[in-house]
Amino acid sequence: MEEKIINKPINNWDYQDDDRIFYKHGMDYDFAETAGEPTVDPRNVVHVPVTLVSGKECVLSIAFVNAKVVKIHFDTAVANAELPDSNYIEPAFERFIAPTVDADAKTITLTCKMTHVEIARQDFCLQAFVGAKRVFKTSTKKISRQFVTPGLGQRVHENGDRDAFLSWDIDNGDAFYGLGEKFGRVEKSQTRSVSWAMDADGSNSTDLAYKDYPVLLSTAGFGLMLATARRNKWDIGNFCYSSATVMSESPILNAYLFFGKTLKDLIGTESQIVGRPGMPAPWTLGVWYSRCAYQNRNEFLQVAKDLKAHDLPFDMLHNDVAWGKNYWYPKYWVDCCDFEWDDKDWPEPKQMYQELWDEGIGTSIWLNPYLPPNTDAYREAEQKGYLVKTTSGGVAHVTRRLVSDVGIPDLTNPNAYNWWKEHVKGLLKLGIRVVKPDYTDRIPDNALFANGYTGVDMHNMYINLYIKACYEATEEVQGTGLVWKRPGFLGTTKYPGTWSGDVESTFEGMRFTLRGALSVGFAGEVLWSSDISGFKGKDPDPELYIRWSQMGLLCSLARYHGVSPREPWYFGDKAVDVVRRYSKLRYHLAPYYLQTLYEATQTGLPVMRHLGLEYPDDRVARQTDDEFLIGSDLLVAPVLEKGATRRQVYLPAGDWYELHSGRWYTGRTVVDLPVTLDDIPVFVKAGSAIPTFKHDLPNLKHIDGEPIEFVEFGEVTGQPENFLVDDARKAHRYTIQDNQVTSDYPASFTVRKITARRHAE
Repeated sequence: MEEKIINKPINNWDYQDDDRIFYKHGMDYDFAETAGEPTVDPRNVVHVPVTLVSGKECVLSIAFVNAKVVKIHFDTAVANAELPDSNYIEPAFERFIAPTVDADAKTITLTCKMTHVEIARQDFCLQAFVGAKRVFKTSTKKISRQFVTPGLGQRVHENGDRDAFLSWDIDNGDAFYGLGEKFGRVEKSQTRSVSWAMDADGSNSTDLAYKDYPVLLSTAGFGLMLATARRNKWDIGNFCYSSATVMSESPILNAYLFFGKTLKDLIGTESQIVGRPGMPAPWTLGVWYSRCAYQNRNEFLQVAKDLKAHDLPFDMLHNDVAWGKNYWYPKYWVDCCDFEWDDKDWPEPKQMYQELWDEGIGTSIWLNPYLPPNTDAYREAEQKGYLVKTTSGGVAHVTRRLVSDVGIPDLTNPNAYNWWKEHVKGLLKLGIRVVKPDYTDRIPDNALFANGYTGVDMHNMYINLYIKACYEATEEVQGTGLVWKRPGFLGTTKYPGTWSGDVESTFEGMRFTLRGALSVGFAGEVLWSSDISGFKGKDPDPELYIRWSQMGLLCSLARYHGVSPREPWYFGDKAVDVVRRYSKLRYHLAPYYLQTLYEATQTGLPVMRHLGLEYPDDRVARQTDDEFLIGSDLLVAPVLEKGATRRQVYLPAGDWYELHSGRWYTGRTVVDLPVTLDDIPVFVKAGSAIPTFKHDLPNLKHIDGEPIEFVEFGEVTGQPENFLVDDARKAHRYTIQDNQVTSDYPASFTVRKITARRHAE
């Protein structure tokens, strides 16, 4: 008789008390054994009764959104309460088409065009095929006659609580990406991860992440989105090298399984499920300056003057935590926001912001969702019933270091949502262009919201509501949307703009931060920045400042920020020179960045890309996480080691032109390059035509009419359809033929050619 994993460890050392999903001390495992007769409901959802090894009855529901997207829902026969995914899934993905259903004694087969899902009825197994290719199969792996990672089931706690899990086979050569802004390795094979948004507390060297997106993409041809706001855990070939598992802290498993030939296809589908991002204004892509924090109006305006005096192009200045009348952090160990303006240190803000805008300088401002007690905002929210309660009936508080007095506006209450959004709009009406929504990763489990759900469901979901309110407020006041957000969850990628949170000012912090950028790009975060030179810890030295500037000024967003001054003149003449040159390079390349950003709004692809996204069949590119691409044609290799005098760079297939040296290199190899503190290697792929601004620009507020120069690198043939973006965010198609540019974009055009030739050493 076969041993079964439920309640029957073969040896007493099988079950250990660590962070594993399977064989964990104190847990039983109840998993699918047989499948019954399928039925189809009026919504075209196929319901399959499933019997677990304990005899418990469950239901597996399968629905086709289309031939590329299948929704899977697994639950006990008596439905459990969990926050509906309609809170963050686009409505089109809750409408289903009817598959063909075939069932015999052995197999249930559901077919939609070229896609079919098969369920083995006796020894339960779920498989998905696209054409003749099997792309997904639940795990049936056994050792010593017992399952190692059962395919579908529930982990049972001693108190009877159940956590649903799904396991699938990994084939040799499969690569995995996603799971949010994780700062470890970007390719996720043999890793474990928890998806639960947390304050990383200034450390980007752990699994803690501000942006947790429970979505995994595989080069095997599938993506898996766990559509839940509950805490969930992922094991990608860590416990068992030949299988992967996701487990939700819920008896329900609710997921979208989707298919695509490439990682790009998968990101495109993923972004459709949760919503595509809008197109921000061109000045979004300029350079931003900030610190934590400018203390008063005079200091703020002086920085603007000094930046201009040093001939440093920039578009945005940021007001961080010091604009409010009170600074709450020392009292509550967490920042709060009561919307009370500090008229003493920041007099006449509306006039100040308008004058700056007239000079071509936009402004952004820091925000926080937490309400400090004994303030007008808190009292009004409490009196109107707008504060989140606890399950015992009191007011829910944010707790840190045993201090617990701070309230939380209940954004599930429509009146409270509009009340809080109006406060945000009040700030924007001063002339502020962008808000920076910080925090909101401390919702306690015992919080009870107006929608009837607790913090168990709302901890992650609150992020979505918070970012949505900020984005809507910005669009309604300024006509264009961008949020400089720290947290992220399913659905927030359609509100573009994010930064990496509080990161360490070290070379290690710089490298880990780059990994976070590349990781979160697979979630569809199209625009990303770090705090250039790091946020906290020891003040950066000039070398770190310069190296981070060279990387950061070529990322998809570029902002300086930290607990001490981050303007370049604090780091010496060399720093000023490097920042000036790389800022001007960024502004010259702005048409290309805007072209790539427009592509992102149409496809969900990030502007800043991991090499494996463009070269998924290249096994070296799949693992390379110390370089990045902007779009498909610009490759940046930051210098991430202190004192480095050489940089080894992996170049994918094709010929590549290094911008600073003017040399050509042949790809599919590692090149070993000398580096000085002046520059980092930056390459352009042969066959590309890069649109650039011909002249230096101080900012990107008014770009219509600025002459465009297309730089062709090598022989350009069969260029894909591309666009130029104007001041009004309108995209204009262009073509290039025989050195002539055809487009209705409002500017003059020239074409310059750089002839391809191989560099020989």
